[in-house]
Amino acid sequence: MITLEDLNTGTVVDGEELEFFIDDETLIGEAYLDGELIYQDLDITNERQLRLNFYQSWAELDTGMEFEYA
Repeated sequence: MITLEDLNTGTVVDGEELEFFIDDETLIGEAYLDGELIYQDLDITNERQLRLNFYQSWAELDTGMEFEYA
């Protein structure tokens, strides 16, 4: 279980799978939680940059459960 908080709005969302995608043609980076778009950013050239920007706006909350990382 992944629990994320939007640091700008305080919105908390739960899900199972967090995925990052970058469109190489438009340089738009997107983050999806269980298939739903939760974050979008412009001028993204690689996944590292997208993840860094994402985690400036979102925080993963410790729910007291053990996390399993792939």
